[in-house]
Amino acid sequence: MKKYKINKISEIKEEQLLDFYKKVYKNRYKNLTNNWRWWYRAGSSSYESLILSTENKVIGQAGLLPIDLNILGKKTSAIWFVDFAILNEFQGKGYGKILTKEWMNICPNQITFCNNLSLRVFKKFGWKNNLSTKRLAKPINVLKFLPILKKFDLKLSSSALRYFNKRKFRQESIIKVYKIDENFKIINDSFKIKKFEKNNNLAEIIRDEAWLHWRLMECPYKKDIYFFEHKNNFAIVHIFVIENIKRLNILYTYSLDEPDEEELFAKITNWSLNNNIDLIWAVQRKKEFKKIFPKVINKSINFASWSSNNKISEILQNGLLDSQGIDSDIDSNLYIE
Repeated sequence: MKKYKINKISEIKEEQLLDFYKKVYKNRYKNLTNNWRWWYRAGSSSYESLILSTENKVIGQAGLLPIDLNILGKKTSAIWFVDFAILNEFQGKGYGKILTKEWMNICPNQITFCNNLSLRVFKKFGWKNNLSTKRLAKPINVLKFLPILKKFDLKLSSSALRYFNKRKFRQESIIKVYKIDENFKIINDSFKIKKFEKNNNLAEIIRDEAWLHWRLMECPYKKDIYFFEHKNNFAIVHIFVIENIKRLNILYTYSLDEPDEEELFAKITNWSLNNNIDLIWAVQRKKEFKKIFPKVINKSINFASWSSNNKISEILQNGLLDSQGIDSDIDSNLYIE
């Protein structure tokens, strides 16, 4: 093993990061190089992503997002584990283990959404996982998801599919849609309505004004984010095109009257049908909204956690109270520049 150094990301030159990101994040290296301070919420706390280097070359990264959690009624600092990577030629040499151990010393409370491969690694360090969070998806233009048909002009067939879907989701009233950069006060006021849930078995993300301003107003692609409102229900959505698929990612929803929440999703679906959306995507804890999202393509997401405090560890093992697509980097990593 070569001699190595581990530094905070703020101590690394931009050209070094660019060279590393080009190799490991080929689809988003420009965005990540230019906006890593936003991606990793730099400056919001003393916690920083870590960079592993040897011979003045970046060979690995353990990224993080600092957040605050409401646990047992107390504000508790935590970090999301995001964007962990080791260059291919340095894998299998112990660098990943070294970097992970150093990362775990940053903050006593740690959480992540991860795939099964990463989960196997985390479990070696004592992490626990929970499968209560669901990834929901509704293909609207299903023809775009059939590889053999992608090359053909399917405008007529797509129109027919949208017509039949519109009949199913026909709505009398219309949902209100705002650009987030022009209506931040409306969004912020809506968030203030939400009160912390009293649940001793689950942790909840504190989405205060500072968090909201970072996640939306400082977001490098905020032009693609919209605020939907219907009665006492609202949603924040991210609309973008990737590989010729026009996606509507539902980042966050909240309802003052929970029975109306499914109606909100129906309104969003109806709007999507009229605005050429090909796929609706959402993340929800336990809720599946079966009338909207086909159960057959819903998927459980690994939520993994670790804490040096046994009581907090037990609570985190149950998952987060209100995990959604706006959290961690689960939405951002789908965005290709």
